[in-house]
Amino acid sequence: MKREELTLNKLFYNNRFVLFFSIILAVIIWLVVAIQYSPEVTRVIKNVPVNIDLSNSVKNFDLQIFGTKDFYVDITVVGKRYSVSTKQLSKDDFSVVATTNYVDSSGKQTLQLEVKPKSQSADYSITKVSNDYIQVYFDVFKEGEYTLVPEIEYPSKAVPDGYFKDTEVMSAKTVTISGPATEINKINKVYAKVKIDKTLTSTKTFKADIVPLGEYGDTLSYLTIDDGNGDISITVPVYKLAELPTSVSFKNVPANYLTKPLKYTCSPAKAYFAVNETALESMTSFNLGTIDFSNIKSGINSFTIKSNSISDAKVMDKTKLFKISVDASGMSEIKLPVKQSNISVINVPDTYNVAPSGNEISSVTVVGPLSVLKTLTSDDIMAEIDLNGLTLSNGNSKAKASFYVNNHDDCWIYGNYNAGITVTTKQ
Repeated sequence: MKREELTLNKLFYNNRFVLFFSIILAVIIWLVVAIQYSPEVTRVIKNVPVNIDLSNSVKNFDLQIFGTKDFYVDITVVGKRYSVSTKQLSKDDFSVVATTNYVDSSGKQTLQLEVKPKSQSADYSITKVSNDYIQVYFDVFKEGEYTLVPEIEYPSKAVPDGYFKDTEVMSAKTVTISGPATEINKINKVYAKVKIDKTLTSTKTFKADIVPLGEYGDTLSYLTIDDGNGDISITVPVYKLAELPTSVSFKNVPANYLTKPLKYTCSPAKAYFAVNETALESMTSFNLGTIDFSNIKSGINSFTIKSNSISDAKVMDKTKLFKISVDASGMSEIKLPVKQSNISVINVPDTYNVAPSGNEISSVTVVGPLSVLKTLTSDDIMAEIDLNGLTLSNGNSKAKASFYVNNHDDCWIYGNYNAGITVTTKQ
């Protein structure tokens, strides 16, 4: 025993041991004082989320929340410094519940908040909550489709002199709107609004703001616009005014007439047009339309084009009808049959077998110089059936055929003809 006492006494005469022992003792005393005698402090925990507990009554009435669904409160607590420190206490330690037991009708409802610690052993007190209640809008969901009414605000001068503004075009005619039934039922008109603040010299497209309004122009709330996953826009067509000579183009032209075209005239020979300004820069005449060589027979051919059928410009004078005269008076005609062996089928789907049916096409009209026509036989007339875009089914049917005169670039086939085909599904 004496030996142990002597050893302990020696330790307390060791300066390093005494220093270490003093530090440990001081820490223990500090902890005891800090825990037992620490002063209470006040702390505010911000942005604690509110949980809206939807009761069975709300669900039974088919009520939903519209507008703001996420609510937050600030909670003031008082407690020992260590128990309310940021390390010990966060917004996740609180339960904030808004009950809906008494919600039984549409409209804005006041919900009381129940705030408490999640832990039953919490050693702090809640002294204040930033809000004792929240206001939530409840209603039955409703959806409807509405016609859009364009409303465009232009500057004092929409287009300068020498230009023409055509009727505006909307990217969609209707829009689907959903939301609370009370607000949906108030919708009187739905406007697609655009404000233009500059003079236009070319066609422009603008994003439209979709604005549903009530009968007296009152703004409606909590509505959702479904624009089909794309912005609804309004295009304002603006063209430059110009007087231009009139012309036509041709298609399915035999090679010889590409360099030496048939003569034709347009009446009127000139007209006043509203044309895209960029396209106008390269125009020497305005192309009224295209004439297919299969519609040209020997002699003088007459065609008409209505001014309102022209899509890439607008006729600005009083011309309602353009008359085109194509001169094929130097040509003659003969009729020849088309052999079945000269009929080919192209663009056949992988799932079908398709072949020409019948012996031959009994007669087609060939147009060309008389001296050339005298040399032609049925061996020279070729036909082609293009199945691209056609819906096929098993059996015999007819399809449109196109024709050409083999090795004779100064002749063509006049008229439209169908050829027989036999369709079978591949096994």
